[in-house]
Amino acid sequence: MLKNAMCCAEVILLLFFSIGYGQTTVLKGRVIDDKNAPLQSAQVKLIAAKKSVTTDQSGNFSIDMTAIQIPPADPVFNTIAFHNGILSFTVSKNHQNVHFEVFDIKGQRVNEVVNNGIGKGTYSIDILPAILPCALYFVKLRIGDRSNVFNVMKFKNRTRSLQDQGPYSDKSILKRSAAAAKVIDTLEAGKSGYQTVRITLTSYATTLPDIVLKSDGFVLPPIVNGKNAKTTRYWDCCKPSCGWRSNMKVCDINGNVIGDINAKSSCDGGPAFQCMNYAPIEISSKVSYGWAAFNNAGTQCGDCFQIAFQGALNGKQMIVQLINIGNGGTDAFDLLIPGGGVGALNGCSRQWNNAPLGAQYGGFRATCGANKECILGMCQKAFGDKADLMRGCNWYLDWFEMADNPQVLYMKVSCPQEIKNISGFGN
Repeated sequence: MLKNAMCCAEVILLLFFSIGYGQTTVLKGRVIDDKNAPLQSAQVKLIAAKKSVTTDQSGNFSIDMTAIQIPPADPVFNTIAFHNGILSFTVSKNHQNVHFEVFDIKGQRVNEVVNNGIGKGTYSIDILPAILPCALYFVKLRIGDRSNVFNVMKFKNRTRSLQDQGPYSDKSILKRSAAAAKVIDTLEAGKSGYQTVRITLTSYATTLPDIVLKSDGFVLPPIVNGKNAKTTRYWDCCKPSCGWRSNMKVCDINGNVIGDINAKSSCDGGPAFQCMNYAPIEISSKVSYGWAAFNNAGTQCGDCFQIAFQGALNGKQMIVQLINIGNGGTDAFDLLIPGGGVGALNGCSRQWNNAPLGAQYGGFRATCGANKECILGMCQKAFGDKADLMRGCNWYLDWFEMADNPQVLYMKVSCPQEIKNISGFGN
């Protein structure tokens, strides 16, 4: 079980990584593949600090951060303990919003608990539902605007945190005070033929756990007798039209699934929003999964299509699921991309607290042009605290290369189970 956890650790590193502040000024680590072999000549970058190194023959890297000022810690919560599925913690300030999220090894959220406005004191909560299978999970605890992440293992008859020796041990977690996870930089590790991994850092002074890069060999079979289509992009935050006539999942304003099929759409002032985890998912450098609006005759809610991009994205493909009716005419996929444009209805102003939304059609890309820093800045202002939407924004910047409505070839296919697990339905 521990070996499997080690091979999948990069999922949590892509989401969050919380570490304490040390006294040294050197950032160290090692890059390995998913068979635990060291990777030489992998490139390791610090985005904010603008530093870059390559790994040696043992996969090791070391970055001198002497000239970089390390921010002080800002404690918010203390005495964190985890035993048999119960997470206990102490809040040191009044009127704090507490938010728990549990992710599986694929980065999919499997549980969420929100408590608003709690006071000082010690609390306990069962965060791993009994229905979850035995596996490694990642728990993000956010109090106020600070957060820590812990990896936990669920066994058949008990659940415990990984306190043992190993690359993910944190032997002092039950005793120490947790430093607030105030993000100072993002580390990016990559190598040709492998998927890129990003780690959110809260300190430069640390030795990181091994960074695991997965082989990037997954591709889809070629499209046979494909049809030509155009693409557009949108994200209007409205309840998708398929949510009215299927068991497709829809969510509330915080991204929690709601079970009322008749819940009024957010774009009509109701409580039903598009779920945030419908943002595109990178499977490999050549393949992604996602969702779209499409209205060709004969198609129905839950249908999936394989699309192969032409032009600058030639060689990349997606499988997208139909969850909405598009208005771009026949043979037109309106891809669901955070910041892609709120369209005619716009339920995002309420969900994103009136943040700048970009152009009504085309969104952030239409406002910024091919300016990566501008698009990223708009993403952070609109939904910087929403992990699924930021994942979709980074996907657009990196995997999709900020493409502006590329042409595609497409054919109908069966929906992958990963897509059906998220949306709750599929053909």
